[in-house]
Amino acid sequence: DPLALSRRSSASDQRADWKNTMKYILGIDMGTSSVKLKFDTEDGVQKQRVVYDEISPRGFWEAVCRGARSMDLRGIRAVSLTSQVGTYIADGETMLSWKDKAGAAELGSVLGMLEREEAIREISMPHPMIASYPLPRLIYIKNNFEGAKKIGQPKDYLCEALTGNFVSDRFSFRGLANLESGKYSETLLDKFGLSHFTLPKLMQPASVAGYITKEASAATGIPEETRVVVGCNDFFAGLLGMGIWDEGDAFDITGTSEHLGYVRSDLPQADDGLVAGGYFNLNVHYGVTASSGVSLAYGRSFGDIQYISAEKALANTPPIFLPYLSGERAPIWDPAARGVFFGIKEGCTHDDMAYAVAEGVCFSMYHIYETMKMPTFRRIVTSGGAAKEPLLCRLKASLLGVPLVVCEEEDASVLGAQMIASVALGDHKSLRSVMREVCVTSDMYLPDAALRATLLRRFGTYRALYPALKAQMREGNL
Repeated sequence: DPLALSRRSSASDQRADWKNTMKYILGIDMGTSSVKLKFDTEDGVQKQRVVYDEISPRGFWEAVCRGARSMDLRGIRAVSLTSQVGTYIADGETMLSWKDKAGAAELGSVLGMLEREEAIREISMPHPMIASYPLPRLIYIKNNFEGAKKIGQPKDYLCEALTGNFVSDRFSFRGLANLESGKYSETLLDKFGLSHFTLPKLMQPASVAGYITKEASAATGIPEETRVVVGCNDFFAGLLGMGIWDEGDAFDITGTSEHLGYVRSDLPQADDGLVAGGYFNLNVHYGVTASSGVSLAYGRSFGDIQYISAEKALANTPPIFLPYLSGERAPIWDPAARGVFFGIKEGCTHDDMAYAVAEGVCFSMYHIYETMKMPTFRRIVTSGGAAKEPLLCRLKASLLGVPLVVCEEEDASVLGAQMIASVALGDHKSLRSVMREVCVTSDMYLPDAALRATLLRRFGTYRALYPALKAQMREGNL
């Protein structure tokens, strides 16, 4: 596209010698629908993605075993873990997914009983309007799963299956752990009647949780006594893999949902309906959508957005799309919200519909940016599958008015887990130092002023649609 600057840099231009960096570290990321594994050797990189046969603890474990056994793990030095959070496993069997609507009522109770000052004191952040955070979900489990005692998340379950040790980290339990002390808030556990639960021991991400047991070795093919590093949640691991660390670093993580935000030294002075809390040495302030991934998959049923020109589509005045197929989180926080096409007219093509979906996903991101009071970014770093779509990247760069830079590594969370292990093994003194070696970018998209003017005009219509339709959506009379 002549209006976008695409710059490809070879890995050798940016990455130093790989000696003692990621080599022979197996990164495992347990995502929503599949597990991803990455293993670097002298001869190159091995990657596996295994789709779960069933969404259950057993399905998670079987996928990890299949993926690991398909790889040549000779010379392995460590395994490092990351996973989705907000999914809870009770007593190793019963599972409550992060996508489940359960916990909404309990969230209301938490927000009503927990003042901002107490939340910051106890959990180092204002409690967000997310029902899958630990407090509302644990209250829901207490009220609905009689006899449940031992509660963990997918990474904790995998760690125990590999090592026999029930271990997690403070970032995976954001919303219940004090991020400075690295301990659970006993005050809030008592306040909400949750002290009876057995929760995983919290350790630093770059700590050794344990060693591969004989049984786990037989199931996975990972040599017995291999070190297993604690790691952290997939969001923070992904930020590490993108090189996001310093104040002002901005990010856009694509995937099942989409995270837009930036690193800052302080917490916002007032709640803005987004999420803010500790991120390693500083804080992170961001919004997260609910339906970006499913919306793009739906949009591809009309046409391949990879080959759609924004100018050609806009010349035909395509419809406006609300990408709320699974409800929406930030900034409207409405699980009853639904997808809408507005303005379909005679002559509307399949490509127009596909473009509208892609544009709507970008508008949902810009809606977060607007709610964030539109901070000034030097650039935005993006990762994930949708970061490889030129149309999406052009629209985002133009909407936000800053360059958008694409990570070379699509699976940034797996890379982040490996980076944490490199610190745990002593290969690097800090996460910042390993970033300088392994975080590589490829394409860059520059904003287009004329396109931005058109998009912002259309965003005004997008912005008006949800308030006009909110009552009908919540009534569910569709």
